[in-house]
Amino acid sequence: MTGINLKLLHTFLLAAEHGSFRRAAEESNRSPSAVSMQIRDLEEQVGIRLFVRSPQRANLTPEGRILFEQVRKAMDDVETGLRRLTEVAAQRRGHVKIACAPTLAATRLAHILATFKLRYPRSVVEVTETPPTGALDLLLDQKVELYIGPEVPNMTEFEFEPLRADRLVACVPPEYDDGAKERCLASFVGAPVILLEKTTAIRALINKILGEKGIALDLQYEVRNAHSALTFAAAGLGVSIVPSIAVPLHEGTGYRVVPISDAGAERAVGIITARGYVRHAYSEQLMELIRTDLRGVA
Repeated sequence: MTGINLKLLHTFLLAAEHGSFRRAAEESNRSPSAVSMQIRDLEEQVGIRLFVRSPQRANLTPEGRILFEQVRKAMDDVETGLRRLTEVAAQRRGHVKIACAPTLAATRLAHILATFKLRYPRSVVEVTETPPTGALDLLLDQKVELYIGPEVPNMTEFEFEPLRADRLVACVPPEYDDGAKERCLASFVGAPVILLEKTTAIRALINKILGEKGIALDLQYEVRNAHSALTFAAAGLGVSIVPSIAVPLHEGTGYRVVPISDAGAERAVGIITARGYVRHAYSEQLMELIRTDLRGVA
C-alpha cells in the first residue's frame, strides 16, 4: 500500500461503513461519480476488487473486508494519537518546565516567576535547580525546555543566548578592605578566602585564573552555594569570591562588593535551549521576562 493517497482510504472507509457510494459522497461533499472514481483508483492500486456494486448498495468483497478492518484500525490509532497530542499541547500551553543555575535561582528567579504569575495566573512553571552540566542532560532528554545560567564549553547540540556579562566580585569584610575600587585575585593572598565548591562553574573559572597567574589563595571555607559564601563574608570569616549576579539581594550586609580586575574574570549568563526546540507561547513570554530582568541587572 506504499504511496496510496490517504484521501482514497478515507473515501473507502466512508463507502464501506455506509455501504453506499452516494452516502459516502454526501458525507465527504463530493459527487457520487467522484467517489466511484476514487474507489476504482484504489482498486487499481491494490490490484483487487474491493466492492460488489449494485444499484442499491456497495458491499465489501472478502478482500475488501480485510482492507476495511486494517485501515479502520490504523485510522483509529492515528486519531487516538492526534487526540493525545492535542491534550499534551493544551497542557503544555500553560505548563513550562525550566532549569536554573543555583546562583540565579537564589537571587533573580523568584522575582521573574512572580511577575510571570501575575501576567499569566493559570500558568504553571516547574523549576529544577542544577549546575550547567546537569542542565544539558535535562535539555537533551526534553525534561526541561530551557536553562537559565552561564555558558559552558562544547555546546554543539545547544543554542546559547547571552544576556549579560557576569563578573567575579569579592565580598570583602571591613578588616580585609583596603578601599580599592577593584582588586585582583593576587591581592587576597594571605587573607582567608571563601569559595564555592569544586564542582561549580565559578570555582573552575577562579582556578583557571589562579593557575595562569601561578598563585594560591588561603582557602578557609568551601561552600555549596553563593548565599552561604555571602553569609560567611558578612560574619567576617573571610573574603568570598562569587559571581556578581549573586550579590544584589545581599549587598550591604557586613561587606563591600569589589569587582575582580583580572583578565577573564567574567562569564556570559543567558538562556540555553536544545537545538530544534519548538517554543510555545508561555515559554516565549517567560523567556522575554528573563531577558528583560537579566539585562537590567546592574
